[in-house]
Amino acid sequence: MHIKEKIAALIARTTASGCTEAEAMAAAKKAAALMLEYGLTRQDIEIDDRTMLSKTTGKSVRDPLWGVVGTCTNTAPVFLHGSGRPSIQFVGRAPGPEIAAYLFAVLNGAIDRAIREFKLTPEYRRRRSNATRRQAVHDFTYAMIGRLALRLKEHFGPIISAKALAEAKGALNMRFPDARAEKLRRKQTRFHGAADAGWRAGNAVGLAHGVGEAEARATHLEDLR
Repeated sequence: MHIKEKIAALIARTTASGCTEAEAMAAAKKAAALMLEYGLTRQDIEIDDRTMLSKTTGKSVRDPLWGVVGTCTNTAPVFLHGSGRPSIQFVGRAPGPEIAAYLFAVLNGAIDRAIREFKLTPEYRRRRSNATRRQAVHDFTYAMIGRLALRLKEHFGPIISAKALAEAKGALNMRFPDARAEKLRRKQTRFHGAADAGWRAGNAVGLAHGVGEAEARATHLEDLR
């Protein structure tokens, strides 16, 4: 067992969880000793994170969706631009980061598939230049993530916690004090047919299944379906 998991298990041994007062005190003493030995704080133990490889770096039209995923899972996301491929990390109390990482993978896959399908439609193919085709994909994607964002908030609204979000953002700031928010310059929607198609694509994503899988990883969450 990882040392953090061992300490977390000791901290969880309380009278409320069924332990006697003596057992709880002994577990707390052991946890404190281990934290001192390994130089860990309570926040180090209670705050979790998950990191996923990313095709984008925070400047893509789809990237604002990950902020919504963070809010809905009480986590704070940050893009990492170190050596190798870019990645995104979600920080917060467990099981939030695990759920956020799962939704990141599910939604990215859904967006990629929808864009591929959109490129086979007359709405896309009738665009004659690379610039207008890129604009059509932008308009499609922007509308799709807008719809997905609304659906996520509908699903997760009951468990969004201002306190947990503030705690997650505080932990993120401590880990990445130099992190800064990307300022996105969104293009104006030009092709409303593409935007309409994107909205419908966002509505068609099997989100309930994805949320159900995520909830299976966190059984204490409310049933949001």
